[in-house]
Order: sequence, then structure tokens, then C-alpha cells
Amino acid sequence: MIRHILSTSFRVGLFAILVIFSQCPPPVHKTKGIVAFVYTDLTISINAETAKREKENIGKLFQNLPAESKFYLFSIDRGTNKPSIYEFLPKLTDIKVAQDLKVLEKQKLEIKNLKQTTEFEKLKSSLDAYHSAIAKETGHVSCITNKLNSLADIIASTRSSYPEYEIRLYFYSDMIEDCQNSFDGKPLKFEKASDDSKEAVHLQDIQSRIEKNFEAAGPDKNLKSMGTKVYIILTSQDDKQTLKTLKRIWNNLFGKLGLAPEDINWSIGNEPIFWTLPATNSQTS
Repeated sequence: MIRHILSTSFRVGLFAILVIFSQCPPPVHKTKGIVAFVYTDLTISINAETAKREKENIGKLFQNLPAESKFYLFSIDRGTNKPSIYEFLPKLTDIKVAQDLKVLEKQKLEIKNLKQTTEFEKLKSSLDAYHSAIAKETGHVSCITNKLNSLADIIASTRSSYPEYEIRLYFYSDMIEDCQNSFDGKPLKFEKASDDSKEAVHLQDIQSRIEKNFEAAGPDKNLKSMGTKVYIILTSQDDKQTLKTLKRIWNNLFGKLGLAPEDINWSIGNEPIFWTLPATNSQTS
């Protein structure tokens, strides 16, 4: 009799616990921050006014990214293996005990202040110095596609180093390839040909080269499966190539890396989604 009562009580208690937990949403993984890979195009094809706006947009992105975020700034030019122009990789306290929360909040405020002052000036100085150097170079200096060949490797490595961070790529550029040694080792230009018939042949040649020679990413280096987001912030392109054609070319290239057209955000300026993380905090009942 006593065993029956205890057994019944246990079942009732267990049922009550299950009901309570069924009303609570499942815990959601919290993304710590963003790893931002930013590519800047300040070559001779970008005029002074556009370059000024581009640098301002990069600065705004830098200041608005969450405090925990990592920031890498690279150039778009013929030196495809150049190191970053500027990096900001803050380290914050891991939350282990309640007291760490106060330390973390203090660190976030300090980082925010640095990004508004000292580090912002370092970023600005790096951009200005690079702009002064690259704007003097003439010829085929806008090489973007051959950077993509190694991008999947970099992202795969970064993903393992920062598993709780979201990887995002930002291209501040007109996205007009004009490279002497492009992804297949040959000259490549995205600018419009002189007439429609020549342009049709030109575009077909680009498509054929992408299909034959642009290496597709393997399953372990697929940008989509790694959760990578891509933002293309156009500086200017209308006088060089139509936006429709430009998107078609880049959709083909990024498609080789696993991304669909809807995975790529095209813009003409910064938008809040560039630095906003999804709402991922765990909820309680």
C-alpha cells in the first residue's frame, strides 16, 4: 500500500515537472560576437569622394560591431597574400562566477571607448595610409576573385578558433575585377565590352572560366555550411558594368563556395543588420 502511494506520488511529481518544462522554450545557443573580415577597395578606379564615403562606412561598421567582435581589415589589390591592414581582437573575461559579469560589463565599456577613440584613430590612419599608397598604382590592380580561393580555408580555421562567433564577410568595393593574374592565372576584367555582341562573348568567357577553373569548396569548407554571411557594399559601378550582370557573375563565383544568391546581401551603404546579432539569449519560463 505504501509502495503504491509512493509510486503514484512519484508519477504525479514527474508529470508536473514535465508540464512545467514543456512550457519553457528550449535553451538557445548564444552567439558571443562577430568575426568580421572586411575587404576595402581604394584603388585608382575609386574617386576621392567615393573613397571618403567608403572609409567612413568602414569606420562606422567597426564602431557598431558588438564589443566581443573580432575585426580584420584587408585590401583589394594585386597583392592577394598581403597581411591585414588593421586588426582589433579584444579578449574578454569568460563568465564562470557571478562576479565575472561585472568585470565583463566593465570590459565592454572600455572596448566601446577604445573603438570611439584610440582604435578608431588607428583604423583611420591605416585606411588613409593604404589609400595614399594604392591610389598611385596604375594598371590591373583590382584583384578580388583570387582572394576567394583561400577564403574558405581562412574561414574554416577561424570557425575552429571562434566556434561561438558568427563569421561575416564585408566587401566595400565596386566589385569590378580588373586583374592581371586572376583566379586562373590569367587577366580578367568585369567591365562592359564596347558593344552588345562583344559583351555577350565576354560574359560567356567569364562564365566558362568560372565553371572550368574556379575550384569548388569541399563539404568541410562550404561557406553556407559554416554559417558565413556575405555583405557587398557597392561604391560605384554603373559606368563600368550593370548591377544585374555584376550580380550574375558574383552569384556564380560565390555559388562555387556554397552560397545561394539569397545568402548575399547587396547594399549601397551600411545597414543595422551588418552589426546586429540575432536574438539568441536563452529564455526562461
